[in-house]
Amino acid sequence: MTEPMKPNVSTPDLEDQAIAHWVRLTSGHASEAEHAAFAAWRGQSADHEAAAAVAERLWQALPQTQAAHTFQRPPPLRARRRPLRWAALAAGLAALAIGGLGDPLSVYFADHSTGVGERKRVILDDGSQVWLNSGTALSVDYSGARREISLLKGEALFEVSKDAARPFVVKASGGSVQAVGTRFDVELQPRRVRVGVTEGEVRVSSGGQAVPLKVAQQLDFEQGLPPSAHTALTLSSASAWQRGKLIFNQQPLAQVLADIERYLPGTLVVAGHLPETAVSGVFNLNDLSGMLTVLARTQPIKVYQLPWVTVVMNSQPGA
Repeated sequence: MTEPMKPNVSTPDLEDQAIAHWVRLTSGHASEAEHAAFAAWRGQSADHEAAAAVAERLWQALPQTQAAHTFQRPPPLRARRRPLRWAALAAGLAALAIGGLGDPLSVYFADHSTGVGERKRVILDDGSQVWLNSGTALSVDYSGARREISLLKGEALFEVSKDAARPFVVKASGGSVQAVGTRFDVELQPRRVRVGVTEGEVRVSSGGQAVPLKVAQQLDFEQGLPPSAHTALTLSSASAWQRGKLIFNQQPLAQVLADIERYLPGTLVVAGHLPETAVSGVFNLNDLSGMLTVLARTQPIKVYQLPWVTVVMNSQPGA
C-alpha cells in the first residue's frame, strides 16, 4: 500500500509555520498538547526539523539585543478574555525594540527632531539649512556673536550661510565643528563622531586639539580625544540619505546592515556570525522591505521581518 504524497511545502513556508509555533509556545499560555503538537510537526521531515531549528535560533537571539537588556516589563494587566495572539506579540516586540529609552533628557526637549525613518529639512533664522536624518535631535542657540548647534542624537547635514561676524559651530560629544560658508555632515555614533565635508572647509576641535578638514575629507573623534587623521570622502555617495538613497561600494555586509538599521522601526538582530562579504548598490530609503529582500537574494543571509524586530541570519551551512 502506497502512502499518499504530501504536498510540497517551500522552505520559507515551513519557517513561517515554525515561527508561528514558537510564538505560541513562548507566550506563557501554551498547553502540553501544543508542545506535543510542535514536537510532532518538527518530526515530519528533515525540512521541518531545519525550519524548527531556524525558529529556535531566531528566538534565542532576541534576548541578546541591547533593547532586551534595558527593557522593563510593564505591570501585569487584568485578566484577558482572549488568548494571546499575533497582535499581542506585536505589542510585546514593539516594547522590546524601543531603543530610545536610554536617550538623554535633552533629546526630548530638542528644538528639532525626526523619528525613525523620517528625514526633514529645517531653515534656520540666518538662512542656513539643516537636513536631519532618521532618529536625529538637535538644539539651536543663536546670539549676536555666535551661531551654535548642539547635535544631541543622530546625523545632520549643514549648509551654512556666510556671516564672518558670527561663527557657525556644531557641538557633539564634547567636541565641535566650526565653519563659515560651507556644507558638511556630522554624525553622532555610539562611540564617536564622524565629520565629512562636501563643500568648503571646517575646523574640528576635540581633546584640546583643533585640525582643519577640507572638501572631500572626513575624520572621526571620540569624547576627550584628539581628532583622527582624515581619510577620503566619496562625494558621489556622501549624504546620499538626503536624497533618499543609500549608496554602497564594496561595503562590508555588517556595516551595510548597521547603516540600514537606523531607518528601521524597532530593532535589527543579527543571529550568529555574518558572512564576510561586500555589498555594492544604490538602495531606496522609501522601500526598506525591498532593500532587505535584495540583500537576502544577493547575500548568503536570511532575513525575517517580524513586528518591530528584523532578524538577519547567516544562511551558509555550519554558520
